[in-house]
Amino acid sequence: MNIYEFQKGLFEQGKQYGFSDMEIFFSSSKSTSLSVQNGTVKDYNITESAGLSFRGIYKEKMGYSYSEKISVESIDFLLKEALENAEVIEIDDEEELFESSERYEAINNYSEDIALLPVEKLIESAFAMERTVLQADSRIKQVLDCTASKNLYEVAIMNTKGLNCYSQGSTASAAVYVMASEGEQTSTGFYYDFTLTDFSEIDVHHIADTAAAEAVSKLGAESLPSGSYPVIFRYDTATNLLGSLVSSLSGENVEKGLSKLRDQLNKKVLGSNINIIEDPLMIGAPGAAAFDAEGYPTQTTSLVEAGKVLSFMHNRKSAKKAGVSSTGNASKYSYRSTVAVGPHNVYLKPGERGVDEIIKDTEKGIFIIELQGTHSGINSVSGDFSLYASGFLIEDGILIKPVNQITVSGNIFDALNNVDEIGNDLVIRGSVTAPSVKVRSLAIAGQ
Repeated sequence: MNIYEFQKGLFEQGKQYGFSDMEIFFSSSKSTSLSVQNGTVKDYNITESAGLSFRGIYKEKMGYSYSEKISVESIDFLLKEALENAEVIEIDDEEELFESSERYEAINNYSEDIALLPVEKLIESAFAMERTVLQADSRIKQVLDCTASKNLYEVAIMNTKGLNCYSQGSTASAAVYVMASEGEQTSTGFYYDFTLTDFSEIDVHHIADTAAAEAVSKLGAESLPSGSYPVIFRYDTATNLLGSLVSSLSGENVEKGLSKLRDQLNKKVLGSNINIIEDPLMIGAPGAAAFDAEGYPTQTTSLVEAGKVLSFMHNRKSAKKAGVSSTGNASKYSYRSTVAVGPHNVYLKPGERGVDEIIKDTEKGIFIIELQGTHSGINSVSGDFSLYASGFLIEDGILIKPVNQITVSGNIFDALNNVDEIGNDLVIRGSVTAPSVKVRSLAIAGQ
């Protein structure tokens, strides 16, 4: 039974149950992933999943349900669950379904090349990565993980008010995680790359060489004396910190009192060189989308401009409470979840110089390339963070030695008020991305 036949039968039966308006959110994915070790395929998995959620208005209240089965037998189950849910719900917020838009931007994240990519090509690429990384340096002793994968997905949203949105997409990726050792000390390195269009765009030799070089560069690391240091966060660690700030730009969190930026709209709260943009329409971004989880058209939104908060991200519900229009940021982490607010493609606007140039102009500081404990070590409401870190000590513009066993502490809002420079190394890799960032001073706990 295809999803369109199912939707028709569900909505017809739903009217008999007394639902005034109804909607389904369908998603499916199929992934092929493998890992290799010592010249053999260690793991090989093909995973398929699909399911849908139903929401319907019954006596002016929204009821929710979901099912993994797309079958006639699931129709009554979905309707009964949603009806019972609507009857006991105590939230007074009136919810409405979206009736569709006259215009949606054309976004194509689907590649036939990836869809037809043979598993033999994934295996061949993984073996090439493993060989390259083991030959890169004699101090590389073990490949901890070496993977290649592809994923296909689709989303459909349909309701009784005329909404009918559909999208499909594809991704492919390769990654390697290695261990180096010298004497009694060991270190690790990781790197990955992905594509939305053509697997041949991924340079597996570059991935292997980058991971190996990072692992080897960390050998001989030691702690530092505690104190305040200028800190350059490499793009990936800067992204970790930006992610905690982005949650404060959610209109849903603002309304719930879970954002320090509440009552800060149109006020300057960050440094003048901080510009944060949400751009779901960017070609090549993995989070690019023409519509959100409510079927609302997406748009480019300037969230922070020259340090001033210009907008929060909203779905229709949070926007209505705030007295503004939706920004197209309704999100569902899976078909099982209710509608929330989330980013598609939020990024910190890059600067003009490369991170190597920024390091060269740093008399003394720390270049941080790894943060640990980001889930528990960052308070997304207050912005306070205390994280185990590793990287390199900078003296006279040169990375003179690797450092570890240090903790970097501060507040993300304070840090973004004291950014000396932003790098130009922005590469969009997820729903939140930052280039490298140099912060004037942060507390480092070490020896």
